[in-house]
Amino acid sequence: MLLGPGAHRMMTYMKRFNSMIVGLGAVSTLALSFSLVGCSARVPARSLAQRAHFNFWAQNWQLAQVEYAELVDRFPDNWEYQYKLGTSALHDNDLDTARQSLSIAETLRPQDRVIALNLAETMYRQDDRDALFNFLVDRAESTQKSDDWLVLARYSLDLDDPDMARLAVQEALVLDVSDSAAPYIVAAELSERLGDIDGALQSLKIAWTLEPENAQVQAMIRGLGEVPGPTMLGAVEMGG
Repeated sequence: MLLGPGAHRMMTYMKRFNSMIVGLGAVSTLALSFSLVGCSARVPARSLAQRAHFNFWAQNWQLAQVEYAELVDRFPDNWEYQYKLGTSALHDNDLDTARQSLSIAETLRPQDRVIALNLAETMYRQDDRDALFNFLVDRAESTQKSDDWLVLARYSLDLDDPDMARLAVQEALVLDVSDSAAPYIVAAELSERLGDIDGALQSLKIAWTLEPENAQVQAMIRGLGEVPGPTMLGAVEMGG
């Protein structure tokens, strides 16, 4: 049967319309396929950790923070990922993230001194004085280590709390078994801060007898008007 001109145009239009529908369907299917591929292309944890560790080592703190944040999201109980996320955030001055992650890391690994030091520094930068002192006192009393009492003493000096600093120095001196100059250096700093120059020199003389090559001790002694060496020691310091 012969079709008229109008019917012929209608048939041509319907064929084009059907072709468009088929084409749109193919595009939708292709888009869905790409979406599914994207969902399944999440970076494997091992590769992500390698990248994060490298950026942490290279001190690319922003990149490391992003990557450790993803690792922590996958493995929240991994103390190393929490520690490195917190440390990266601390270096990037993201103190809230640093505080949260380092607190978790410290809970998971309470004897790790580096984690504790970074957490203390975060609290200090946040100006959370009460939390800082409570944390450092609890830690020093728990570990009974001279180094931890000295950390408390130094922060006490920085926050202008000489009474706490004096107590912490005394505890550090009692517990020190290493013959280190460190507690005597802090004791000298405390005495000098309080205007007790004689006390500061006395502590520095002891520090010098323990570590005569210590550049900090030598500089502090010179700063107080003395010359480092055996001649500065009196009978008591020489054991006479």
